[in-house]
Amino acid sequence: MKLNETEQAMLDGTHGKAAQWAIGYQWSVGTFFDAEDFVPVRMIHASTDRETMGDSGVAFLEELAALPSEERRPRAFATADFRGFDEETFRFLLPGRDLAGESAEAVVALGKLGVVTSHAYVNDHSVTAPGFGEACGYSGTPSVVYMNGIVGARCNFEAGPSSLAAFFTGRVPRYGFHLDEKRLATHAFKLDFEPETVVDWGIVGALIGRKLNSYWSVPALEVTGARPTILDLNHMALSMASYGSIAMFHVIGITPEAPNWATACGGKTPTPETISRTHLNEFYDEWGGTNEKLDVVALSTPQLDIPEIVQIAELLDGKKVHPDTTLLVYTPIEIKEACARIGLNQTIEKAGGRVVHGHDFFATFAKEIREAHGWERMMTHSVKMVNICEGYGYRPTPADIPRCIASALAGKVLP
Repeated sequence: MKLNETEQAMLDGTHGKAAQWAIGYQWSVGTFFDAEDFVPVRMIHASTDRETMGDSGVAFLEELAALPSEERRPRAFATADFRGFDEETFRFLLPGRDLAGESAEAVVALGKLGVVTSHAYVNDHSVTAPGFGEACGYSGTPSVVYMNGIVGARCNFEAGPSSLAAFFTGRVPRYGFHLDEKRLATHAFKLDFEPETVVDWGIVGALIGRKLNSYWSVPALEVTGARPTILDLNHMALSMASYGSIAMFHVIGITPEAPNWATACGGKTPTPETISRTHLNEFYDEWGGTNEKLDVVALSTPQLDIPEIVQIAELLDGKKVHPDTTLLVYTPIEIKEACARIGLNQTIEKAGGRVVHGHDFFATFAKEIREAHGWERMMTHSVKMVNICEGYGYRPTPADIPRCIASALAGKVLP
């Protein structure tokens, strides 16, 4: 990789120990991916959930934070995901383990480094998105696919250490989706039906992800009917990433780099593969669960926005969640506090649900939670959650929010 004068000075240690470690780490990553040089970045997002970090990750943060300030000067603005836990709920979910306390260790260390620890993901709409075409260094999978596809910003899936390194260098290796040619569509699809819910859109993403199953694949999709909302596209993007490691996609006539097929495909004329309602129904049928006892409903991934919480509160108003079912509604702390001010949280909690802030359900020791409570059957409106939680031993059923809430009230999976 080519290093400019500043980057070479970082590598030589002139700009402090943190920058020296960071540029060396990034140089190794960039060399592996055949990057020619670095691209400057303004915004960083460090994905730092406690389960992934482990004790060694916290120790590394503390080691950096212990350096004199002149040895660890930041060169970009950084946020971290879901700092701070709902202490009461997490004590219920995992008795005997202080997840809030463990998370606080990382919060303190990140704060000392200058990382803003009060925000969530771009795609949860509590962090300002970068501009079209802007390069950035994000480690959160949901943010990266959202920004590449929906915003038109430029980012690779940066690992946690990579994004932290970018915080100290203000740059990332220029490879992958920072390059024009890597952002062109490699595969074409079209829908012959109109998805009706975010779950339907999530399934479309899952079907494409399963089909391609490659980080370097860039699907382009032609839709029929009404234009999908940002939330629809968000669920589809999350599923593409979860089921196929997809980091970039286009929707013809909707996403910013795909006004038409020719632009999305670099002048080529593809023959799209059709995704039908039959494919959608077959996916639903895979999971089943109808009339089975329902242990937990987890509504997260992406964490919920205010209109969704309004919907849930209306569905629960004056009713009671079945005593054998746990209802968890995840949202960033900023949105949770806003909803509390207008009485939405109180309505949900009066009905027996829990409004939870902190990391998503799947990212907070979900396997240990299942074992602690003996849970098996779960429902969620997130097709990404279906994929991940199956791996933790759950038997998940994908369903839209009204069906999830109705089932939570009944204590069983309703058709």
